[in-house]
Amino acid sequence: MRRRNSPTPLVVFVLILLFIVILLIRSCTGGSSPPDTPETVIEQFYEAEQEADFGQAWDLFHSEMKKRFKKSAYIQTKNHVFLGHMEVETFEVEIGKMEKLKEWKMNKDGPVFKDVTSAEITMTYDSQFGVLEIKQMCYAVLEKGEWKVLWDYDY
Repeated sequence: MRRRNSPTPLVVFVLILLFIVILLIRSCTGGSSPPDTPETVIEQFYEAEQEADFGQAWDLFHSEMKKRFKKSAYIQTKNHVFLGHMEVETFEVEIGKMEKLKEWKMNKDGPVFKDVTSAEITMTYDSQFGVLEIKQMCYAVLEKGEWKVLWDYDY
């Protein structure tokens, strides 16, 4: 009499292996995890801006920036000014040397941020008005364990 082996252990093994492979793929591609370095958040912010995904860019703002711009207003203004008036489809971004700062204030009345990373950003637009270059300082700080983007309003 011949004994038949049940396929159940093999099926369970394959399902577990498939689950592990999916987890590894998600962790390697970044999934939806937040940026883990200040350099990464700055890069992701400007990549989203280049792709005209202003909602995704806004999500990377620090709460102090979100007080200045409601999400819908930010998206609408960026679309209106850059895509509408300037007729820009995309633009080039150059991220300058990252610099660590012990502390920094967004504006004269704002809170003092500790352990800040800054970079000068140069955005080059090929617009209906010709080639335009905008330079902007960008800062990354930790907020609730996640790196977030801020701009300088201390003028």
